[in-house]
Amino acid sequence: MGEAAETVVNCAKCPRPVCNSPAWQEGPENCPLKLVPDVIKRATEKCFSAELREFALKASKQEGSGYMRLPHAPRGPSPVKSRLEEIMEFARRMGYKRLGVAYCSGVQFEASLMVPILENRGFEVVSVACKCGSVPKEELGIEDWEKVWPGRFEAMCHPVAQAEILNHYRTKFNILVCLRVGHDSLFLQYSRAPCTVFAAKDRLFGHAPLLALYQSKSYHRRVLAKESAPDAAKETERWVEQE
Repeated sequence: MGEAAETVVNCAKCPRPVCNSPAWQEGPENCPLKLVPDVIKRATEKCFSAELREFALKASKQEGSGYMRLPHAPRGPSPVKSRLEEIMEFARRMGYKRLGVAYCSGVQFEASLMVPILENRGFEVVSVACKCGSVPKEELGIEDWEKVWPGRFEAMCHPVAQAEILNHYRTKFNILVCLRVGHDSLFLQYSRAPCTVFAAKDRLFGHAPLLALYQSKSYHRRVLAKESAPDAAKETERWVEQE
């Protein structure tokens, strides 16, 4: 007989989340408090260390300040701040003066709106677009047919350069705006300053990726399919050959 499958932490499958209550003992078998309490203990000690405590404390204070009990809805807290406002407030709480903005060139307009807003609040801003460096995609190994616009010059997205440029200018807090999947990973890997994501890139849903989940039971139900999606590269190659 084969070995039994390992039980791993899976909070998303909790039928009644209890971790935000004193009744955490009632959690299911895949609850982290039951499976890996030693990991949580070490993580908590790290969070309370001199290195991280101030950051964690002010982030938690920022959470609470994002709600108010409004006169017409006094029973519960109501959200009163946008993510942009919270980013600026948190940076102010931490005493950050110089901010970095790493953005996708596809949202040049949005970046041109964001930077003056940050500057108007007294921050110094260093902004870097993803195509910085104008390195041809061919140097990375991209074939012409794999480009967005075959037959034309296309610069590769360069998140490592974005991160290193912001490192060069010693930004204290970096804001990601619509970096593509994978490129955001590289930026986060190489940025020396702590980071936050203002917007995640989603071409289909107007950079609001949660819509893929909200629509998964209706117009976007294709994401529920179990079979593997066709290999995108092979499909593109087939279309090129047909032309």
